Formats: sequence, C-alpha cells, structure tokens
Amino acid sequence: MTLTTLFPTLRSSIPAPFDAAAWPAGSAPTLDDVTVRAMSVGRYADICGTPCVCTGPAVIPASGGVASAVLSTTVVVATVTEASPDTLRLDACVAGLEAVWREARLIGRVSHAYDEPFAVVDAHGEEPCGTVVLPGDVRAGDRIAFPCPGCHTVGELR
Repeated sequence: MTLTTLFPTLRSSIPAPFDAAAWPAGSAPTLDDVTVRAMSVGRYADICGTPCVCTGPAVIPASGGVASAVLSTTVVVATVTEASPDTLRLDACVAGLEAVWREARLIGRVSHAYDEPFAVVDAHGEEPCGTVVLPGDVRAGDRIAFPCPGCHTVGELR
C-alpha cells in the first residue's frame, strides 16, 4: 500500500510508485506521464496517435538501472475506447505481448479517484487479456501506458 493509494489527492504532488526495472532504461515517472530517455510518451502519442510504441534498452536485472546491450523493452501507449465499472477496452491488440499490467499508468491527466481493478480487453478481443489497477474514474479517451518486454512494432498492435 502506497501513499498515493491511500490518499489519491497526493497524485497532484508526487508520482505513483514506479518499478524502473520493468520499463526501458532511463525511464522516469512524472505526475501525468512517463519519460523514456527524456522523451515524453504522452507527447509522442499526441504526435503519432495511438496505439504507439517506444522501444529502448531493457534494464539488466539487479543492476541498479544499467541498460542491456542486447535486450529491449517496449512502452505501449493505447487509448481507452470503452470503459465500464470493471472493464476497459483499448484501441490496441495487446493479447500476445506479455504486458506488465502492474505497471500500467494513466497518462495525460492526474486523477484523484481511488484505484480499482479493471479487466482489459484489446481492440479485437472479447475475452480479457489482463487485469490492471488504475484510478476508478478512467473513461473513454484516456490514454494508458504500460511496458512490455521485448521489441514490438505498431503493426503488432493494429
């Protein structure tokens, strides 16, 4: 349990917890975004549209953040197309990506709602492909960023 979980209003002043080993090397959280090597994935999604990907070197396990020379991690940014109290549908096909759902983040706005679990359904699926914990006021049009191990392309998401 973290402070931002107990007191969601703190999200206006501190970023939610962040496992840097799950994201590309050089990633850092902000209040409403994630940067990868100082590049905002939210701004990148503004320019390219969603779904979009940002790939960088993976973090070598137990290295304190050292970038791998051979492994990659991809950040996927997807838009919520439908939201119900317990299910989110994304505009990306993410079923086969091994997404790290525990690291999913709402980007583009700061929410003061308490966290709730949501089943994630991808663009072409009917069955949930994962479960994510996000602020309870997630709605259609919101963008979600999450890491996936490996190097993935936009073609895999469409």
